[in-house]
Amino acid sequence: MVCDRHGPYDTQESFLLMESFIAQSEAFLAVYGLIPNHDETPYKCKLLSPLAVPSKLRSLCAGEPKGVLRWKTSAFRRAIITDWKITPPQQIIGAIGMRTAWCFGARICCCWMVFSCSALVQGVPGRSEEMPLPQVLDGFRIELVAQEPLVHNPCAMAFDVRGRMCIGMGPQYRRPTPDTPGDSVWMVTDTNGDGQLDHKHQFASGFNCIQSIAWHGDDLWVANAPDLTLVRDTDGDNVADEYVRIYTDLGNLEHGLHGLNWGPDGRLYMSKGNSKGLTQPGRMAPAAFRELWGVTAPAGSPDIPAPKSFTAETYQRVYQDPADDWGAEGGVLVCDDMGENLEIISRGFRNPWDLAHDDEFNWQSTDNDQDDGDRVFMPFRGAHFGWGHPWSAHWTGRGHLPTAPITGPVFHGSGTGLTFYLADQFPVSYRGCWFFNDWLRKTTFMYRPEWEGALIQPKGGAWTEFVTGGDALYRPTDIEVGPDGGLYIFGWGKAYGVVWNEEQEQANEGRVFRVTWRGGSQDALSPLDWTRPLNEWSTEELVDGFASPIPARRVAAQLELLKRASSSHSLIEVVLQKINGTTKHVATPNRRIETWLVWTLGQMSHDGKELLPLTAGDNQNCRIQATRALGDGVRGSHVHGPRPQG
Repeated sequence: MVCDRHGPYDTQESFLLMESFIAQSEAFLAVYGLIPNHDETPYKCKLLSPLAVPSKLRSLCAGEPKGVLRWKTSAFRRAIITDWKITPPQQIIGAIGMRTAWCFGARICCCWMVFSCSALVQGVPGRSEEMPLPQVLDGFRIELVAQEPLVHNPCAMAFDVRGRMCIGMGPQYRRPTPDTPGDSVWMVTDTNGDGQLDHKHQFASGFNCIQSIAWHGDDLWVANAPDLTLVRDTDGDNVADEYVRIYTDLGNLEHGLHGLNWGPDGRLYMSKGNSKGLTQPGRMAPAAFRELWGVTAPAGSPDIPAPKSFTAETYQRVYQDPADDWGAEGGVLVCDDMGENLEIISRGFRNPWDLAHDDEFNWQSTDNDQDDGDRVFMPFRGAHFGWGHPWSAHWTGRGHLPTAPITGPVFHGSGTGLTFYLADQFPVSYRGCWFFNDWLRKTTFMYRPEWEGALIQPKGGAWTEFVTGGDALYRPTDIEVGPDGGLYIFGWGKAYGVVWNEEQEQANEGRVFRVTWRGGSQDALSPLDWTRPLNEWSTEELVDGFASPIPARRVAAQLELLKRASSSHSLIEVVLQKINGTTKHVATPNRRIETWLVWTLGQMSHDGKELLPLTAGDNQNCRIQATRALGDGVRGSHVHGPRPQG
């Protein structure tokens, strides 16, 4: 069998199978102190005969139900494919002997080299119209609006205030070396109005693996573990020229930093897996991260090291080997602008991926890769969700008082992006619902939340399949609501890591899908003109901007209102108008507007008196948000001193 660009391993199942082989071979060779060297360049090699695998693997399988094959080393690494569950390497060695195991591992490494230059490097598929599309629920339409060479393994998505899609992607995942080119943030647009994304513009570059991005005014925050970096364009040419490393030493990319989201309280929330930093002089994570990992720092180490500023030319990412060790647990954390006042909200996670909040400021998140199944959870202050619990670990938290219960059932897949849908372009029955991706099972699920006491649960107790991949290349990563009210979904290619072509250009496939309602827009888009400078907007227009499905627009409207803090009393009048449904651009009361406006008043208030009138009355959401904002102000002043205003 000769390796070439048209090798036999061209299906997703083949790739997943090979990923398991790679993990097994690494384990076998590690037993003997031999670790395969994963090069960034394509391999060219020849095997005399194919490697026969399924029948031999089946003889090694534990008697597990058909579903997901999983395995992990002492470092919690796991390989996942369908149909079988591989036993740990020690059991395999005991069953077939060390020499056989060594030979099997060596053969697998050879097969990995073959696979690298066949299935992985074969690269770009045919034209999009020749490719099958995923299936979506009746009444909806799914379209492929971008693919390679425009996008390659897109991972992180955010729309800016103008509605432009920003994509974090590049060659850093999965085994970067110090010489691997950095990831970039691209602005991707439709230049001719045909609904297809056809142009990209590099906004910022030189990052570690980008796994989340979020706008805060003119600042784009980039999660690229081990760094958290802020970039901004100071001269208006749509290219970032100032880079600020807020934090570093946050652990490797495997269980890295994800889920960047600015809340209505004006603070940045983030999710962090259990990979730990190196904690070395001049390279120190903030104390809150070190606490999660169970790591101590030398005496006199700062709780939050000072940010460091660079130009685009001088910025250098901090490298961390993806094979580095793990800490005790991951968590959900929050900080103020510029990384100040960092604190832990919830803990007890292995690899939390995306993080988002609904119209009432309630959070949901996904957590990956535990033997008992992936999970969705609702982080809240002080909660421990079981992983790495100091004296009573538990995965679901149900019937287990030391740990918080999760949302819904566990699922054997790989949960990635999630978002809350509230735009008017879907039918009413699909508004106010959560959507989340399962990368492994090629599925996007949805659920309508309902309260079970103080916990969010899916209505009916189960997830609903909204998009299913079928025969399509559908490996969903991030998911967001776009300015048109459509649901945008990123998808990776077949390869679980970078693929280079002969010109040493990234050759991975990539997908951007858009889901819309076939009946057309249910309601008209907002008449607000987001291309007009916000300092020209009226107060009422800015408040109406809180209804936008795009987080960057809500944040920008809030920042402009905070500049007008002296007019907070007039804002209370606007709140009452919103409650009564008498505003110009939004005909009916909107909980998202209420939530953001109440928290904006909370940031303006020095003593909380502007919030007190909102704690009484018939509007339950306003009462809840005003009470929470008052409590947050009291707690913040006690813990950190007065919060910065405006």
